[in-house]
Amino acid sequence: MLKGSLKISRKLLSSLISLWVERRGGFLISNEVVRLSLLDVCLGLSLKVHGESINLDEVGVQSECKKLFNNESVDVDMVYVFLVRYRDEVTLEDYCRLYILLGIFEFLCPSRKRTIFPIFFTIVDDLSSLRKYNWGGLVYEYLVGSICNASMFLMEKGNKRHFHIVGCVYLLHVIHNQFL
Repeated sequence: MLKGSLKISRKLLSSLISLWVERRGGFLISNEVVRLSLLDVCLGLSLKVHGESINLDEVGVQSECKKLFNNESVDVDMVYVFLVRYRDEVTLEDYCRLYILLGIFEFLCPSRKRTIFPIFFTIVDDLSSLRKYNWGGLVYEYLVGSICNASMFLMEKGNKRHFHIVGCVYLLHVIHNQFL
């Protein structure tokens, strides 16, 4: 069980972010911009890059899965505790839904607050429809948005180096390994 967010080497992360060229969507390596593309997500994580879009800002969604938590705001720790505490009482289908929900959130779209995006509850309500979504596009847009924010922060703050990246930082390891 994951106890915290994935932490990538600060030196590696600072190096990558300082090389980010937002208008070109890539990293400046040896005077050449190496783009981080949707195809990298597709190949690096084997996620499909077409299908129905997922809006992480969507709120007020109705979900059978979220009703397990009295429709309140749910963080990752609450789901872990629920799965351990009620493993013998919850239906197998609900257990699977919550387990998949954790995988989606923890691996593909983690956030610093660790509060699960409400739309994910609606998505896991129908496990048979998981294939219809554009998971690669979601992971790409979420990570690149975070990289852009971190890059702007570094430019504004000068020598301050404390920043956070949200999203699937595993992709940054894949990109970094391409340059070695």
